[in-house]
Amino acid sequence: MTQNTEQKQILICDDDDIFLKFCTTIIKKMGFSVLTAANGDDAIDLLTANPSVKLVLIDLLMPIRSGWEVIKYIKKHEDLKNIPLIAITGLTPDPEDLLKVKESCQAVVHKGADFNVEELNRMIKELTG
Repeated sequence: MTQNTEQKQILICDDDDIFLKFCTTIIKKMGFSVLTAANGDDAIDLLTANPSVKLVLIDLLMPIRSGWEVIKYIKKHEDLKNIPLIAITGLTPDPEDLLKVKESCQAVVHKGADFNVEELNRMIKELTG
């Protein structure tokens, strides 16, 4: 069975331009359309303009508006609250933050030495299935 991803959009929000381009390449190879934002305000604007977004990958620490603020925004809006979220972080979260991420997001991706492309692909397929 082939997964039809032609019309599925994924939003990636990260202020790290290199990581943003890297994830964009990976996700486009999977057959998805990709929207990108470098800060939380841009992410909210894109979500408002593109209600068909099927998944959001969001960096937790960004300028202007943090990923945490965007997640709160998404969860408060009826038309957005069911979009699956994958948190992206370059830091090792403390236990309290990790619990907050697990309560708000379906998965966490660490953009460090242990970044795993296959695991990201699996998460995306599972959450957009």
